[in-house]
Amino acid sequence: MAAIPVVAVLAIGEVAWSAVAGVTMGAGAMLVGIAWRIRGGRPPLALLATDAMVMALSTFVGSVTGSVSWVHLVVLCVWALMGGLLVSLGNRGAVVGNQAVLAAIVFGRFSQPAGAAVGLAGLVLAGGLSQVLFLAIVRWPVPLRDQRAATAAAYRLLAGLATASSETSTLPAAEALDDAQAGLSSLTLFGDPALLNLRNLVGEGLRIRVELSAIHVLVARQPSEGGVDPSPEAAGRLLAKAASGIEDIADAIEGDREAAAALPVTMKELSAQADGLVRGHEDTAPLLARRLSALAGKLRAAAALAISAGEGGSLRDRRPQRPANRPREQFAAAIELLRANASLESPAGRHAVRLAVVVLIAELASQHLPLQRGYWMVVAAATTLRPEFGATFTRGTERVLGTALGVGLAGAIAVTLHPAGAVTVVLVGLLAWAGYSVFPASFAAGFTFITALVVFLLNAISPDTLATAWARLIDTLVGGSLGLIAYAVWPTWSNVSARQALAELVAAHRAYLGAILAAFVRGRRPDEAEMRSLGRRARLARTNAESAVARSLSEPHTRRIDAEESQGALAALRRLVQTAHVLRLDAQEDRPHDPLPTLKPFADALAGVLEHVEAALRTAPDDRSAPATLPDLRGRYLAFERTIPADYAGDAEGLLAELDEIVDAANSLAEQLELRSRPGAQEEVGSPA
Repeated sequence: MAAIPVVAVLAIGEVAWSAVAGVTMGAGAMLVGIAWRIRGGRPPLALLATDAMVMALSTFVGSVTGSVSWVHLVVLCVWALMGGLLVSLGNRGAVVGNQAVLAAIVFGRFSQPAGAAVGLAGLVLAGGLSQVLFLAIVRWPVPLRDQRAATAAAYRLLAGLATASSETSTLPAAEALDDAQAGLSSLTLFGDPALLNLRNLVGEGLRIRVELSAIHVLVARQPSEGGVDPSPEAAGRLLAKAASGIEDIADAIEGDREAAAALPVTMKELSAQADGLVRGHEDTAPLLARRLSALAGKLRAAAALAISAGEGGSLRDRRPQRPANRPREQFAAAIELLRANASLESPAGRHAVRLAVVVLIAELASQHLPLQRGYWMVVAAATTLRPEFGATFTRGTERVLGTALGVGLAGAIAVTLHPAGAVTVVLVGLLAWAGYSVFPASFAAGFTFITALVVFLLNAISPDTLATAWARLIDTLVGGSLGLIAYAVWPTWSNVSARQALAELVAAHRAYLGAILAAFVRGRRPDEAEMRSLGRRARLARTNAESAVARSLSEPHTRRIDAEESQGALAALRRLVQTAHVLRLDAQEDRPHDPLPTLKPFADALAGVLEHVEAALRTAPDDRSAPATLPDLRGRYLAFERTIPADYAGDAEGLLAELDEIVDAANSLAEQLELRSRPGAQEEVGSPA
């Protein structure tokens, strides 16, 4: 799909205007297509439209300042600083920033007066928006097809999670649900009544994931001998039935009528199994039995929604939908994140400065080296750089390899076919199709075809394919080497960012646990919206921390984060959040919970321990010092155990078991960082100094 607009605007431009107009629009469509295809998945239309507009602005600024050397250099430095800083917004921000810098570099070599620069920027914008418009149209005829598929895929991961072990991560299922939610909240032209059902299914899926996580924790703690009610075997049978039901739900979402017809029977059998575990003992049944019964209830709700969502809507049913996302809040959050990273203390900030310096040096060098198209050298230097060591050298190697292979491919085609005119347009289309198809699997393979594509795009206005291909290779080798040398001179190691990501994870878990324990202290159900927000923050922090630690561990041994400490911290934090899920679900049950004011000292002590851990993680290992006092979490737990009322309206035994697990996990986390109170210090609860 992404290759079609490239061919269309190239052909239309050449026929209606000129070869230059066609190539310029083709370049705009090609770059916007790359912004999507490097990652694959569903086309992010808002991102692609933003990319097209930012490239058009960069084209105008680069072109209109190209004739005044010092002004153009200042512009490139500013653009590189801004583009480099955008990596703090994640992959999507990095794509927009990278292509903004690329457009300013390339079109700065074609200096124009203001009027002509506006025309050039308009051609780039037209090519980019043609890609966006085409992708918006081709996904329109089948209502919510992609959204249904994404939601069903998330439920299939939940089905696998139902029968998995307690050691299996729930993050893949959570990320799949997040992707499905993003597809349902983005701006769409048309929707149907099933849209609301799909949104509700995603919400149910998020709750089912937490429920399954809690159940696996409880099953793992059950003793293996008989006499336990429910036994691990009984729980396993119910979970196997739940997995089958979730698979049917996924099939029903995609319109499978047989699965939809089977769902009521499966849900009836599941409910009968779950009811048998708690019948007559709804308030006093074991915690595991209550969780299994709650899971059955959530699956019944999801099954009803799946049947309705699978029925779909006809063309007549479709109507405009208001977007569910909040662009103002998202924009404000992005600005705040950029502001926080505008510092040399931030990896993104250091990357931005390094990128600006490299672009400036490469631009000056290209003006004095006998290179046929020197701006390619600047582009290669800029696009090789990444904030991380591993990504910079891996991507740099892949770019050089892809360029060499692409040059060889273009040369072989040129020698064999001697293309011109319509044959060149066809070749551009085939190369775009091949490049876009393989980009998500291999950057080097995708870049091979994109390199050949660029060569033949330029062949439309300067028919000297072999010379163009050779210049592309030389410029890329020189520019890529410059980028790698710059990173080697001023590297950015990931150990600091990995420690910061772990600290953010601790902070997110502290807030999540604090809200749950506060609900027990007050004897009130926690606010559902608040818990959902805190749970999502903890989940995203977990994903970021695991990625940051993995990046750091791929770096040289002397520069990486301590492997034993980081892996131990992640394991302890996983135990902590799994137990938090169990407590959260217990607190949210619709049954009486007496206030527990004597639990507050324990909650304060837990917050104090986690604050010390967070502060230690934000400090380099050599600069850490043992805290004067570390809250005695075990002592506070024992004090609470003695004060819990004998007639407490709630599951006292289950609550104490989960708090005991929290004590073990939190103390294990502190021990990983060698945090101990100094000898003779009096314990007191509070924030670290």
